[in-house]
Amino acid sequence: MLIDGVPVEGVEEFIYLGSKQSSNGYCRPDVLRRTGLACSVMNSLQRLWKCSSLNISTKVHLYQALVMSVLLSGTETRTLLATDMKTLEALHMRCQRQILDIRW
Repeated sequence: MLIDGVPVEGVEEFIYLGSKQSSNGYCRPDVLRRTGLACSVMNSLQRLWKCSSLNISTKVHLYQALVMSVLLSGTETRTLLATDMKTLEALHMRCQRQILDIRW
């Protein structure tokens, strides 16, 4: 493709403002990327979730500010499918169980 006579290379996927964009408009790659980033944040706060001196309310507020903000950043621009919603809900439930120290 040429723009003002200069050849421009086309790509299938790229990161723009922290969100993974794909040429087909499907948001599954970005959902999986955000899920991985949120899991990473959740794991880095492991000591915080096990701290008995913090009450549940404080832990939930920290979870919403630190983990959910990473997970849901940019979702207002995505068209989520049912499978994407299930993926996001599954991670949310897993994180809540971890905060409350509920094991299977």
